[in-house]
Amino acid sequence: MTTDTVSAAPSSGAAANPATSTSKTIRLEAPGTGIMDTWRAMGPGVAAAMTGIGASHIIHAPTAGARYEYALLWVIPFAYILKYCCFEFAHRYTMVKGESVMEAYERIGKWPLWYLGFQGIANAFGIAGRTLGCAAMIWAAFPFLSLEVWAVAILVGTVAILWLGQYSAVEAIVKVLIVVFAASCFIAFFLQAPNPADYMSRLLPTLPPIGAALLFGAMWGYFPTTTEVAPMQSNWAVDKGAGMVKVKRLRDEGYNVELAPNYMKNSFKLFKRDMNITYIISMVTGIIFLIVGATVLYPKGLVPASREMGATIASIYTDTFGAWIFPVIIAGGVAALFSTVFTYYDGQARIVEECAVRLKKDWNTPKTRKFIYRAFQVFLTLAGIGIIYGLPRPVFVVQVASVLALLFSPVIFWLTIQAIKRNFKTPEELEFMPSPLMFGWAWAGTIGLAVISVYVLYMQFFT
Repeated sequence: MTTDTVSAAPSSGAAANPATSTSKTIRLEAPGTGIMDTWRAMGPGVAAAMTGIGASHIIHAPTAGARYEYALLWVIPFAYILKYCCFEFAHRYTMVKGESVMEAYERIGKWPLWYLGFQGIANAFGIAGRTLGCAAMIWAAFPFLSLEVWAVAILVGTVAILWLGQYSAVEAIVKVLIVVFAASCFIAFFLQAPNPADYMSRLLPTLPPIGAALLFGAMWGYFPTTTEVAPMQSNWAVDKGAGMVKVKRLRDEGYNVELAPNYMKNSFKLFKRDMNITYIISMVTGIIFLIVGATVLYPKGLVPASREMGATIASIYTDTFGAWIFPVIIAGGVAALFSTVFTYYDGQARIVEECAVRLKKDWNTPKTRKFIYRAFQVFLTLAGIGIIYGLPRPVFVVQVASVLALLFSPVIFWLTIQAIKRNFKTPEELEFMPSPLMFGWAWAGTIGLAVISVYVLYMQFFT
């Protein structure tokens, strides 16, 4: 509920600005925190989770289970723990400052913008890998077209949906299919009923098996998702308009804004629920994917690879439920991987757009922004087609892309920590400053990812 109060008109000598010629006061009441309020507030956390429940869950987890049984199980919960603060801090920054965390990156200097721009170009490899994975799922059901043709169709279709603004028409279907796919995974897990003693002890860290360096690094890179999703999540939170984002917009329009006493407290509570609920569901789902792969594929010696990846993964469920579930699993797998391709196409292009307009200020116009956004998506498409035809091996391409994401992660994590430390200054902002314990957790994550990066490079190239 809002209340408007009109103040006295400006003097005759004042400029006639429509936004400020009459000053209105708007009061923003505190949002509710019930179940339905929580559901409506969810968005950026769900979008971030959708970037993760794709290649990491559908490709890396079953592959790790099929090849090494439970030996790499511990990586999943530890990756979620190490990276948590990176995503939480970026989302927190936007809730409290009312702007994208990219603003804070720019205040550090120009080099973070160049770094993120280069990372966006390098991520063409990752998007091609995810697209190949999605195409492999389709090819398992419809082999009348080649894997490469299906992959190119996905890239072109993604661009068409984005440019036509029609994703809302397929979003509901995609979400339903992902839920069905995840539910099938949970049911398969409970029907297979592996003995908890077989895998619970594998939740403690151990050195990776010999020959597992690439997959080991890939899992750290893509679980729960890549760290560049942190600024993407911040941008999505800006679009959501919660917390101080809404306040800042109204003030920029010339309004005086009064906040109800619990406005920020309740908004912050809803943000944490969005973040934590989706994060926990994503983590549990990833663990279960690996366990099901270890239970069903490992005894048979079946490992997802090459063009047969989709059929191999689907066999986890057809062996459990019967052949009738094959189309359900294929549809769910396609939906999960497609949602990842789509969100990266959108999120990565936004980051490159933001970097470009900050590096060259006169580009910061709606027309130029739109051109940069679309031009980068054309680049992703052309680069993706080259990778798809040059290296049509979905699992290998995704693993290489995941290791690249791991190598980028410590710097992005560091930038996000600095965004909070350097920019929360007012008493209202300091009220939402992370605790010293949480800062310690964040630094442990940054240093941990750096150490793991060095270890993976050493294991891959020097042993």
